[in-house]
Amino acid sequence: MVKGSQKAALFGGSFDPPHLGHRQILEKLLEDPSIDQVIVVPAWLNPFKELSHASAFQRLEWCRRVFDLPGVEVNDYEIRQGRPVYTIETWQALKKSYPLSYLVIGSDNLSSITQWKDFETLNREAIWIVATRGEERPDLSMLREAQILPVEVPVSSTEIRRGRGLEYVDPRIREEVIRTYHLSKETL
Repeated sequence: MVKGSQKAALFGGSFDPPHLGHRQILEKLLEDPSIDQVIVVPAWLNPFKELSHASAFQRLEWCRRVFDLPGVEVNDYEIRQGRPVYTIETWQALKKSYPLSYLVIGSDNLSSITQWKDFETLNREAIWIVATRGEERPDLSMLREAQILPVEVPVSSTEIRRGRGLEYVDPRIREEVIRTYHLSKETL
C-alpha cells in the first residue's frame, strides 16, 4: 500500500491477451510524476462481454509476466470474485488499500462509458486517463476531468486473437498466446 500524498492509477481490462500497447501505457503512466503506482486488474469477465477467449487465470499469469515493472502491481481482485465485476465495485474495494486517483481506460470504452454501472460516482471521484491510438482525438466531454495518453503501438487484443500483430505480443508469452488462440506462427 502506498501512503501519504502519493497517488495510484487503476488500469483494468480483459487483457485477452495483454500486449505491448498495454505495457507502453504502463510505462507512460509511470513517467508521470503525479502517479506513484499503477494497479492492473484483469477482469474475470468484462460485464459487457459474453466470454473471454483465454481463461481468467491464464490472463492473470500473462499480466504478471508482461507487466513486471517497478511501480506496477497486478491485482487479482476481480478474478477472485469469480464473476463479472463492475469497475465501480473494483474502484471502491481497492480504494480501501490504495490511494486511487486515476482511472485508465482505452478510448474504445468511451462509446459505452455513460452506461457503466454508477458512472456518476466514478466520474465524480476519478481523474480519467484515456489511452488513444495514433492521432485519435476522442470526445471527452462526458468526463469531469480527463487527459489523453497517446499510445504508439497500433494493435488491439482483438486483432491479435485474429492472428494479426503477433509481433506486439511480449516474446515471454508469445508461444502460449499462439497456442491459446490457435494462431499460425506465419503471421509473425
